[in-house]
Amino acid sequence: TAYFQSKLLMHSGFIFKQWKKKFLHLTSEGKLLLCHDALSLPHQMIQLQSNCEAIVEGKEILDLPKLPSGASRDCCFALILPQNKYLLLLAETPSDCWSDYISLFVNYIK
Repeated sequence: TAYFQSKLLMHSGFIFKQWKKKFLHLTSEGKLLLCHDALSLPHQMIQLQSNCEAIVEGKEILDLPKLPSGASRDCCFALILPQNKYLLLLAETPSDCWSDYISLFVNYIK
């Protein structure tokens, strides 16, 4: 059951990393599902309570990759995952980033 869904940019790629549009579904069970679009099946799933160690604001990320034109560091955040992995996400505006996404993630981690 989708509790919250939105479109964000995610920094990903195997050799050439770039910002790509992804669709996020946050379920009432605390799972974050990443999809290519609103109707596709998830290509990645993160159980936030057990697999997200921390959430880091963009201004705290020292080696933040180049942002798309017009994007702000304040719109970026990272989910820190086990085994030194992370998920770097970018919202359209700083208010979207914190008021909508982060507060929902933090509630599931606690």
